Amino acid sequence: MLTFPFVSSAVLNGTCPFVTPRELDLKELDGKWYVAAVVSDMKIQGDCAMILFNHKSDNTTDVSISWISNNTISYYNGSVELTVDSNTTGDLLMVTYTDQSTETFSFLDVEYEHYAVLFACYNNEDGTSSTYELWKLTRTPHIKDDDALKLDRAVANYSLQDSPFIHFNNTENTCKVSGGTFLNPSSLIMTSAAAITLFRRLY
Repeated sequence: MLTFPFVSSAVLNGTCPFVTPRELDLKELDGKWYVAAVVSDMKIQGDCAMILFNHKSDNTTDVSISWISNNTISYYNGSVELTVDSNTTGDLLMVTYTDQSTETFSFLDVEYEHYAVLFACYNNEDGTSSTYELWKLTRTPHIKDDDALKLDRAVANYSLQDSPFIHFNNTENTCKVSGGTFLNPSSLIMTSAAAITLFRRLY
């Protein structure tokens, strides 16, 4: 039986770095992204991991985060909106999950047709450390060499290159599910018919 390590967030020996987030276009963000690597406290494990942004006609955007392990699909769902970073001219992406928990991400870099790097950071109560997440996303299962360099450069710009990333083996086989595949109810955050319809667009 295969086992996979759980993803976990990482701790910085210091407060959150000052980040200059990119300006964002939710329409351009729309569609499927593959998770190439991640540092996050979400309980994501397995081979293939994906994020789907679904920008709708009413100018709202839903999000579905899914992963496949042992032919079983698990996922989180929610909605996203843009907020303005008060310290810069960039945008922040606020994700609200259906359990009403929220997370706010900066985009360290983004090329909508190729790759994106998301970063979230929160100062800890001790005042001397912080906890952060990093997501490396690509539009294709395999990272192109040029895109990999740009992803690494965006992370290194904030001295985060030694982050404990979990990497995903996104291939046609690992991202394919059979007709007998079932959803993992322990990981369902959104259960409405609309949410499941959104989720199934991934496959």
